[in-house]
Amino acid sequence: VDLRINHIIPVSQANGPGRRYTIWVQGCSIRCPGCSNKDTWDQVAGHDVLINQIVADVSRSDLDGITITGGEPLDQFHALIYLCSVLFEQISIFITTGYTMAQIKEKGYDGILNLLDMIYTGPFDPTLICSGQWRGSSNQEITYLTELGRKQSILPVVSKEIHINTQGDALETGFTI
Repeated sequence: VDLRINHIIPVSQANGPGRRYTIWVQGCSIRCPGCSNKDTWDQVAGHDVLINQIVADVSRSDLDGITITGGEPLDQFHALIYLCSVLFEQISIFITTGYTMAQIKEKGYDGILNLLDMIYTGPFDPTLICSGQWRGSSNQEITYLTELGRKQSILPVVSKEIHINTQGDALETGFTI
């Protein structure tokens, strides 16, 4: 099974609590106005990564969790639920989605909630920008679904970080950029 991705940062501290393997999925059907990740919207851009490769990368790392963002992770629901089912109970899982909790239930995606420690829900609203805990606008909600999620909720918030790839390109990331 493949996951269509835009890019991965193997170790990030600005994309959830602690040190996290962070995946930006490719493709977004929501397309929030003011989105800072418009390069993730196109469904056919990006590249496929085998979920087994992601699991292997995460399993051999010393991380606090994995964050799956985008794009819209739930647009790849079947691949996402497979990835989460393999990793759940091995490492903390946090996903960000532009869907509200009500929309997740309406679309039949609520089964994913049993495989997550944390979820951030709701569309980004550029008129409500905030520096809240791992969210971009104040209308978005973070729900801690497990005891591990609740424990990680008190970890320090790193608002942004800069990564430089092997080609010398800089990537600024975080929820308050």
